[in-house]
Amino acid sequence: MLLEKANQLLAENKLKEAEFHFKTILDAEPENGQALFGLGRIALRLERYDAAVYLLQRACERLPHMLEPLHALADAFNGVHSPQDAVTVLEYAKSIASHNPEPHYYLAQHYLTYGELDKAYNILKHALTMGNYPVKAYILFELVQFARFNNEQNYINELHHFLTLTDNVRLKMVCYYALGKSYDVLGDTQQAFDYYKLANKFQSKLTQFKTAELVPFYQRVIEQSHAQLIASRDKTFKGTVTPIFIIGMPRSGSTLIEQMLTSHSDFASLGEDASISNQVVAYIEQKTQRPYPDCLAELDQGLINTARNIYIERLKQAPVVRPFMINKLPSNYQSLGLIYLLFPNAKFINMQRDYNAIAWSVFSNYFAENEPYFCSLPEFKQYCDLYQQLMAHWHNVMPEAIFDLSYEELVRESEQTLTALCKFLNIEYNKQFLTFYKSKKPVATLSKTAVRQPLNDKAIDKYKRYESAMHTLMNEPQTSSADQQTDQNAPVGE
Repeated sequence: MLLEKANQLLAENKLKEAEFHFKTILDAEPENGQALFGLGRIALRLERYDAAVYLLQRACERLPHMLEPLHALADAFNGVHSPQDAVTVLEYAKSIASHNPEPHYYLAQHYLTYGELDKAYNILKHALTMGNYPVKAYILFELVQFARFNNEQNYINELHHFLTLTDNVRLKMVCYYALGKSYDVLGDTQQAFDYYKLANKFQSKLTQFKTAELVPFYQRVIEQSHAQLIASRDKTFKGTVTPIFIIGMPRSGSTLIEQMLTSHSDFASLGEDASISNQVVAYIEQKTQRPYPDCLAELDQGLINTARNIYIERLKQAPVVRPFMINKLPSNYQSLGLIYLLFPNAKFINMQRDYNAIAWSVFSNYFAENEPYFCSLPEFKQYCDLYQQLMAHWHNVMPEAIFDLSYEELVRESEQTLTALCKFLNIEYNKQFLTFYKSKKPVATLSKTAVRQPLNDKAIDKYKRYESAMHTLMNEPQTSSADQQTDQNAPVGE
């Protein structure tokens, strides 16, 4: 009963309460593998990777035939920058469940992250032969992303067949995204758009709020991050590392510029790191007893120093520390004022891209997060408007710290654009930036396959094939949630 309660609390993301229950179980049964597994998962969520490795290794010893602890242990090894240990664990998981496609899928995901595309593809192809497990939807989805198919040989029939076997909303949604991509690759834009539209509709069932609910938060950020506050930053601050934050809308090219910069020996990256919001802001909120952004009014130099050190400690956990340390979480734009107070030497690269291109990319890609602006073009327009308003404010109060980087110019005039960026960063342009695609550094974003290719302009105008359909959808009356629940059928025959 206590274990069931602990797992329920963990599922609800009530980590402190869950941790208390798991530890209570271990007080009575020090070798309880499920409790160790629970604590290991909590450590993973809190990004305490060393603790996660220790706990999950103990859990795996006590639960030798369970796959979930092994998969979590592989994640923990990746967290401590030991990818070879992660591979060893994943290979072992595959060996003890050789007829189960799930460990094959996890191993393929690892190879995708590290740029071993052919290995990942071959593993996924083999896993596809293992039966109709729930993970088959994700296997088909990943295989479709490779676009290694044609009109005669593709995955469309298998996707349609799998749809007849499940009533799970998320699995259906993943299949619809894969069908949209399939028809897009095959040049059938009408079918592609219809399936993308259906996938977005299904995902919208899983959202818990509306973008309009964010308006007061953005207004408070602007009000609290006023010019006087920004001007109060310690302009004499000199750090040994220059923090770089790549910000902007999703699908605007942040992974591309990150990979370009980290091709240079002076740069390293934390990836999409959420420690500003999860640790720094949480600390300030706890100390001031006021939520962000209202807590900014209570900042003093002591709080700033301690909050700064929290992020510095996070930087030290990177595999390597370079003179320029990148954080490419796009939504960090919500905290630019706070970051600039902590690090007056910080540099912000604001990715810009044609709105229609971004909107199409968001509409046609599967985001695991269930935010409404990832699965509705009208909701995305609202989100983009909020971003533009906030960025206009940051440009007004801290223009010297922000560099607007156009994705289109980066692709079409790469050397000229990168030279201008280098001037902003006070470094020399280096041709190494354009060899980014040769890197085997981990990439876990939706661009994980695209950035393994040389620079090209294939994605710039892709949206134009769907421009009319997107415009029509933007102006359609919005479907109610009740209507969505009754829409269970594809727009074309299966």
